[in-house]
Amino acid sequence: MRLSDQNKVSLVAGLCLVGLVIVLKNLLLIPSDILSRDVLIYIIIYWAFTVIPGRRGGKGSKYDHPLYWSLLIILITLVIITMYLI
Repeated sequence: MRLSDQNKVSLVAGLCLVGLVIVLKNLLLIPSDILSRDVLIYIIIYWAFTVIPGRRGGKGSKYDHPLYWSLLIILITLVIITMYLI
């Protein structure tokens, strides 16, 4: 079974979101009320990055590749974790 590009990016976004919640809750000990409030914002951010690559019609840019979108999602996840560390 071969995954489409949008499915690959969605899978990375889902794994990053689960990993983010695990790190914030268990390692950084962020309170549940703050985490439940903020995770809604993160879901919207990840959703936007999974929908944008799929909406391009015709010939895309040379950077319109699932690897680049996945790396961007991973980078955003690391930035969010860093913001909680500060």
